[in-house]
Amino acid sequence: MSYPLKTEHLSIPSTPDQLEVIDNVVEAMAADMGFDKDALADLGICVTEAVMNAIEHAHRDQPDLFIDLTIECYADRMKITVRDHGPGFDEDAVPDPTTPQNVLNLGGRGLMLMRAMMDEVEVRPHDDGTEISMVKKLVNSKK
Repeated sequence: MSYPLKTEHLSIPSTPDQLEVIDNVVEAMAADMGFDKDALADLGICVTEAVMNAIEHAHRDQPDLFIDLTIECYADRMKITVRDHGPGFDEDAVPDPTTPQNVLNLGGRGLMLMRAMMDEVEVRPHDDGTEISMVKKLVNSKK
């Protein structure tokens, strides 16, 4: 079992103006670790998508509810956990955005994007909401 070299815990209000702040924190920490520009973009897109899902779907645009983020930097990977305090959801009930009946829908691609861009994605229910953990491995080091 390895332990993170650096951990950042953030609790943010459920407002879209927090997206840029979170994106900047994650990308700065990832850049310090040596992630390349493509990985930085992937991390930014995925953390933004997870937080936006919490704002829109879990908290239903209730700014008084908070989203908890944990960013863990290991020697070989970054792990981001986004925890909401909403009603939860059934991952199996999320429509497949690649099917003909859903391909033109504007939404519904968040989990698919996270799974495509990250090395690991895990969705877990918890006492009062949902927790999404995403891992991006450090493959191309700039250091």
